[in-house]
Amino acid sequence: MKFEASFNLNSIDTVINNLGLEEGGDVQKFFTNQIWDLSDDYVPMDTGTLKNNSSMSLDGTQLIYDSPYARYQWYGNLMVDLDYVVGAFPLTKNGIQVGLFSRKGVPKILDPDGRKLNNTNGLRGPYWTSRMWADRHEEIENAVQKYIASRKR
Repeated sequence: MKFEASFNLNSIDTVINNLGLEEGGDVQKFFTNQIWDLSDDYVPMDTGTLKNNSSMSLDGTQLIYDSPYARYQWYGNLMVDLDYVVGAFPLTKNGIQVGLFSRKGVPKILDPDGRKLNNTNGLRGPYWTSRMWADRHEEIENAVQKYIASRKR
């Protein structure tokens, strides 16, 4: 008994595009948005400025935390004034310290003594997206799989 079959398969590029799997495609944006949403509870927070001044790049490949001190918080290490090797200068009013300030426009470096910031509270702390991924990657992987399955034609 002879059997013949022929298949007309789409190219891999067509399949990737149809499923939204191309870089910067719908799946990439869904994945990045999942990372962003689930990282919220891990971002160091005092007033909420750092987590509330975040966005996803237009192509969906990056998260952007747009606060002047985002780098300090990400590494969890004190960043110091390059010239004076201090984290901040006291701000005084009538001889009483009312706050701290950092010189604008002066490059900052990681503290040579490796002093850490006290920026942890529960889940919140440095390397927030990396730590969230370690805790919740299976949840994100499942969500992405369901999203891709919902797009199949």
